[in-house]
Amino acid sequence: MDGLLLPPPPLQLLAGTGLSLQLPLSATSGAPLGWPRPSGCDGGKGGARRPEPAAGGQPEQVEGWWRRGCHGSASGARAPTLTSPLLACPGCLPGFSLCRGPCLTSLPSPSSWDLGAELSGVPGPMQCRLLRGLAGVLLTLLCMGLLSLRYHLRLSPKRVQDTPGLSPASPWPPELQLKDVFIAVKTTRTFHHSRLELLLDTWVSRTREQTFIFTDSPDEGLQERLGPHLVVTNCSAEHSHPALSCKMAAEFDAFLASGLRWFCHVDDDNYVNPRALLKLLKAFPPTLDVYIGRPSLNRPIHASEPRPHNRTRLVQFWFATGGAGFCINRKLALRMAPWASGSRFVDTSALIRLPDDCTVGYIIECKLGGHLQSSPLFHSHLETLQLLGAAQLLTQVTLSYGVFEGKLNVIKLQGPFSPEEDPSRFRSLHCLLYPDTPWCPQLVAR
Repeated sequence: MDGLLLPPPPLQLLAGTGLSLQLPLSATSGAPLGWPRPSGCDGGKGGARRPEPAAGGQPEQVEGWWRRGCHGSASGARAPTLTSPLLACPGCLPGFSLCRGPCLTSLPSPSSWDLGAELSGVPGPMQCRLLRGLAGVLLTLLCMGLLSLRYHLRLSPKRVQDTPGLSPASPWPPELQLKDVFIAVKTTRTFHHSRLELLLDTWVSRTREQTFIFTDSPDEGLQERLGPHLVVTNCSAEHSHPALSCKMAAEFDAFLASGLRWFCHVDDDNYVNPRALLKLLKAFPPTLDVYIGRPSLNRPIHASEPRPHNRTRLVQFWFATGGAGFCINRKLALRMAPWASGSRFVDTSALIRLPDDCTVGYIIECKLGGHLQSSPLFHSHLETLQLLGAAQLLTQVTLSYGVFEGKLNVIKLQGPFSPEEDPSRFRSLHCLLYPDTPWCPQLVAR
């Protein structure tokens, strides 16, 4: 229909849709098509313009709408306009453009919309056109909403599963795998050859992607063999509380950055059984805060916690010895961050004047109200390892070796290597667990 005017729909509808509506203008008068052309408007030269200030410096406002008349008309007639404060916004296009901008916040309330008052000077046919145009816009928006709803209803779970990069939401994480575990090994340059070479040949060869070695000095040979899994810290090589806490802080931060689900710390004299470790961690539901390991004492440790006004408070807590290894799940580790991430771990350790493994127990039990879950599957060189039977060795999570009370403290295991060839018994244990290892004797493989 020639000359049909499509008036702007209610502004609240357009404000939520992000649509921009511009009415067609007359080529001669500059007014919207369909409007009666007033005489003397802008000196007879058509063209829409923004509201000009009235005598008081502001445009005339009638019932929440800005009204701009045609000046210079002998009869004082005004072109009926349906402009809102949006039309006075800087950057709005001329010709009754409806645009987006900061003025959207100044929309008039629906109670102030009186189309009857605004259309009082509009001829009857024009009013019908306006109402028909408004109904058309509303019908269009309704159809768009129905089509969008139909599209989302048809997006079934099967279709989501077939879409690359998308998967249906699951209330439980997938079953724990070894690749979800971050294993940190703490060492120092002194033991790069005597201890680390043994670990790399045995259990680390089965957990290479999950294991990271934290040391205090660079080593070209290890770097070439481990690549990014060798982490050279800026920590001291001393066996002091600050140096040990410095390395533990580096381990903890690296775990948080990895996004993995479990953090397990061991020393460079531990053998880790990956199968037994995974079996143990799988037993814990992901909703719990888990701190598991083996205490080196048969009682809680005591510490003095500084308080304000030069006072101290005596606290006691259990901790898992780092010499046997311990594990913490991510849920608990994230809660520890205010006392353990960045430089805070070293600060917390200095506060209670205790080493790194004690500091972990202090944060979990004294600051978070958690508890150590003691497990007999972790072992350090501080216990009598000969008491473990050969059948038990296959189910232990960690084992160790060393000198205890002046005697060599190792597990009791027959062959396949002699004590002179394998003083730690780690190689013999590894062949028992993984007989397909290339350097294991063929007799064990059969």
